[in-house]
Amino acid sequence: MAQLRKFEQNAIVNQIVKTIKAKREKENETIKTKKEYKDIAGVNVDIILLEDKISTLRDEQRELESLRKEKIKAFEVDFGIELQYDYHNNLTFNFKEWTISREVEDKLAIALLDSEWKDNLPAIMEEISNQF
Repeated sequence: MAQLRKFEQNAIVNQIVKTIKAKREKENETIKTKKEYKDIAGVNVDIILLEDKISTLRDEQRELESLRKEKIKAFEVDFGIELQYDYHNNLTFNFKEWTISREVEDKLAIALLDSEWKDNLPAIMEEISNQF
């Protein structure tokens, strides 16, 4: 008995697979007419439409975030105050205590040069705090 060569066997396999594929494609066209398939296809269309809406909303969000950034910069310049937002979009004023502490220390040191600072300490404290 003669044996098939590998390329001959592969050619036969390819033809069988081609026949099976054609048969399946024909069955699939019939299945596409079933109510259950149409329901799944409808849900799929809804998902695609929702993804489009999400994409549009993300674009709008990016535009608004850019606008917020511009407005914050202008606000900071106009009012001399740092305004920030966090991950949850909560607005907060940034108070850099360490930079103000340094200025307060300097002003206090100068005020304490006066020999009567003990009698005037509450007034000195109020005067310095009013400068900020």
